[in-house]
Amino acid sequence: MSIGEKAEKLIKNEDLCDHCLGRQFAQLGHGLENHTRGKIVRNYGEDLEEKHFDERPESSTGGECGYCNGIFEEIEDYAEMVISSVDRYELETFLIGIRPPEKLLEKEEELWEEHGLEFTEPIKTELSRLIGKKVEEKTGLKVDFERADIMAVIDMREGKDRIELQVNSLLFYGKYNKYTRELPQTEWPCSECSGSGCDECNWTGQQFEGSVQEIVQRPFIEATGAIDAKFHGAGREDIDVECHGQRPFVIELREPLERNIDLEGIQEEINEDDRVEVFDLQETHHDKPAEVKDLDADKTYRAWIEVEDLENADLAVLEEIQGMVVQRTPQRVDHRRADKHREREVKSVEWKVEDDFLVMDIKAEAGTYIKELISGDDGRSEPSVAGLLDRNAECVKLDVIDIDG
Repeated sequence: MSIGEKAEKLIKNEDLCDHCLGRQFAQLGHGLENHTRGKIVRNYGEDLEEKHFDERPESSTGGECGYCNGIFEEIEDYAEMVISSVDRYELETFLIGIRPPEKLLEKEEELWEEHGLEFTEPIKTELSRLIGKKVEEKTGLKVDFERADIMAVIDMREGKDRIELQVNSLLFYGKYNKYTRELPQTEWPCSECSGSGCDECNWTGQQFEGSVQEIVQRPFIEATGAIDAKFHGAGREDIDVECHGQRPFVIELREPLERNIDLEGIQEEINEDDRVEVFDLQETHHDKPAEVKDLDADKTYRAWIEVEDLENADLAVLEEIQGMVVQRTPQRVDHRRADKHREREVKSVEWKVEDDFLVMDIKAEAGTYIKELISGDDGRSEPSVAGLLDRNAECVKLDVIDIDG
């Protein structure tokens, strides 16, 4: 069927406004709205050719239509609904989503079955575009198809006529140090009440008082008005391990009201807590949490070790700790992790004796259990410091002193 034949058939058999007529030829011509295409189609009928879409005739903007029931007459009203709904949010970009009336979608399917899909555009796409342009004109905000600050979904179904907002998270990347041995990385719900609050946890809902996450997220939530936050770390240290290696993290703020915030001021506020220090805060993209969590960085640890009969130990054998180590899931975590064997590489070791402790700097592949590398964990970690020295060895203090990358 030629476009002229299609035009004649549509004009003769369908009661369409210029929007709905022109939308059946939406892929013809450049820089046109569908109501202008509709006017061109109506002007030429069976004589319509593709070259005619280079013209710019005066066109209507909607009106009576047995197909859309004049929905394009309501573009201005829908734009105002969107503007009113997003007014309390600080935004630069937005996107419009549409849930059209169900009967309209049924009519659209019937029209396509009768006249074909070639050159057409779905009505929801046209509505989204026109309402988006109107919001842009009225507010100065910009449509963003990749990662808008907010998506406003307009529910046009019968009895609905409402806006549902999908607010994209705001993400910031940084690095942290932890200078205490009494602080978990993330919030840890009380084991007795599962976070609801009880006598055991002094009604805090938390197993421990505070966390790196809580210290970092508090000023961010206050500054942005976010409803809550999620902390994504590049691995984690045990509660009793200090971190001096600047561990990467992303803080994800859900449904923020404000997006332009004083990062320098927030960093200063976080660093007033002498338990945690953050560095290099910067806004980041939505793929960064996965990138951070997948970071398999080598880490260097400093361990203070109590060794039985240390003065008589042959420390030279510690060179043999370098290389591949096989570790079964440690006893201290086997209640919550799968029981399996892992191979990890110890890259380098240095040691000295200081104040009756064996002090070792150990650089190892990500995922190496350092405490078990030292104690042997009843033979579950081979080789180990205890095994090589042939005597009991226990890590009494551990720091992360460097994280590659």
